[in-house]
Amino acid sequence: MKKFTSTLAILGCLFSINGQADNTTILSDGYSPGDSDSKWLVGAHAVTLNNPYKSADNVNLLLPVVEYRGDIFFLKDGEFGAKVFGTGETQNGIFSTGLLLRGQASYLEDKDNYDDDEALIGLKERESVGEGGIYFRHKSELGQAKIKLFSNLHDKDYGNSAEAQYIFDLGTKQWQINQTITAIWQDSDRVNHFFGVSASEATDTRAEYQGKSAINLAVGIDGRYRVNENWDVKASLAYVYLDDAISESSIVSEDGISLFSMGTEYNF
Repeated sequence: MKKFTSTLAILGCLFSINGQADNTTILSDGYSPGDSDSKWLVGAHAVTLNNPYKSADNVNLLLPVVEYRGDIFFLKDGEFGAKVFGTGETQNGIFSTGLLLRGQASYLEDKDNYDDDEALIGLKERESVGEGGIYFRHKSELGQAKIKLFSNLHDKDYGNSAEAQYIFDLGTKQWQINQTITAIWQDSDRVNHFFGVSASEATDTRAEYQGKSAINLAVGIDGRYRVNENWDVKASLAYVYLDDAISESSIVSEDGISLFSMGTEYNF
C-alpha cells in the first residue's frame, strides 16, 4: 500500500469526522466543530488523491479511523495530544494550549513504492519524520482556530513545520458542514528531505534540486449526516495549493493535490 507524502499527511487536519453536536461547553481539545459528544470513535474512510510525484500512480486507500477525546489526552487526525492549560468557557470562547506528537510519512520511504516510476528510479529512500510540538487553540460558536508549531525528533535535521488553521462551524440537527482553511509552513530542510534531488540522484532528465522553505495552502469542505445517535456518514473534498518551492522540484509534476474521501463512523 503506497504511503502519503509529507504534504499529503497533513491533510489529516481536514478530516474532522463525527456527528453534529453543540460542543461549545465541551472542554476536551480532542473535539472539533461538529463532533459528537462521545469520547471514542471508530470507522473507515475510502480516500483517493492525485500523487504529486512525477510518473507516480494516484493514491487510493481504505483508512481506518480511531479517535479518543479525553479531558487531558486525546488522539485526533493522526496526532496524539495532551492539554497543558485551558481557560474553560469564557464570554470570548475557550482558550487552551498543549503538546502534540505525530508522524509524516513519505511516498519515497520504500523503494518498492516507486521501482516502476521512471522519473523516480534511483532516488534514495526518504525516512518518515516523527515530530513533536505545541498547539494553541481557540474555540467559539463560529468555529475553531488552531496554531501548531513542530520540530522533528530525529538525530538528523529533517527540518521543522507549522500550521495555522480555521474550521468554520456550520450545521443543523442532523447535517454538519465544516469549511476549513489551513496554511502549512515547512522549512527548507523539511522540503529538501521529501522533494530535494541530490547531485548523486541527478540524471539527464532529473535535475539536481535543493529544497527551499514553502507555505502550502489547503482548503476543504466536509459534509456529514448523522444517521442516529451512534452512526454518521461523511464525504470530504480538499485541495492543497503547493508552493513553488515544492512544485518546481524535478521530481514533482503537480501544482496541487486534490482529495476526495467517503466514510462512516461509529460514536460511543
